[in-house]
Amino acid sequence: MPVDLRETEQPTPFPVSSPCPDGVLGRLVLPNDPRAAGRARAFVRLLTAAWRAACVAEAAELCVSELVTNAHRHAAAAEPDAPLELVVLRRGERLRCEVHDGDPRVPRPRDTDALDEAGRGLLLLAATAEEHGAHATPRGKAVWFELIAWPGRG
Repeated sequence: MPVDLRETEQPTPFPVSSPCPDGVLGRLVLPNDPRAAGRARAFVRLLTAAWRAACVAEAAELCVSELVTNAHRHAAAAEPDAPLELVVLRRGERLRCEVHDGDPRVPRPRDTDALDEAGRGLLLLAATAEEHGAHATPRGKAVWFELIAWPGRG
């Protein structure tokens, strides 16, 4: 059964079916503020443990943190008060995380140098995830990544 939490609720354990079915594993609405990345990491940590995907927990937390941070920084200009939404899915052997926001602009890699403090999120995503991308949604866009979480169980 998927999890649907609102920003004021704390992630809590829930019944898990085995094996993990394809489809939505969880959904979390986040405030568009700096605390959103920490809440998203905790949610992904909970779901990867519950759905027996601990082998990708750290990578998923890192990637989702980058996506939520980018959404907060860049989408806030388009819709400052609009919430973000994290959707975690299973697609065959892959765990997919999508961060939805209200800004239709698709993220683009930036040229950075060794002293830059920002601008490496998409490079980190490309180095960590099996696949990643973005697509338009009725409200703006979704930026996503996939990790192989259940090898041979696709």
